Amino acid sequence: MNQPSAVGDHSWRFLTNHAHVLERIASDPTVRLRDISASVGITERAAASIVNDLVEAGYLTRSRIGRRNNYEVHDELPLRHPQHRHHTVGELIGFLEAPAPEPADASPAGHTATS
Repeated sequence: MNQPSAVGDHSWRFLTNHAHVLERIASDPTVRLRDISASVGITERAAASIVNDLVEAGYLTRSRIGRRNNYEVHDELPLRHPQHRHHTVGELIGFLEAPAPEPADASPAGHTATS
């Protein structure tokens, strides 16, 4: 069985760029397209297209405040895939933004290793 040699060597991902863009906007509703594209690893044009997709589908509302866009994520909406419609966008964002778990201690508390 082949295993990737490094974390960045994968030719595919479990989440789409749409999910990454949505999570990035949820974490900063005034984020610029330039910053979205840099953090997701896509072009600014691709980021703009994805934002437009999310607005047209009703997952985002975009409003203008001065020279900046402000986004509102509609996290109560269901995911799009029929197998996952029982989950909401908010649940997905919560999962993506959850902190990494602390490393588990090698031995259970109160127990010592014996030889």
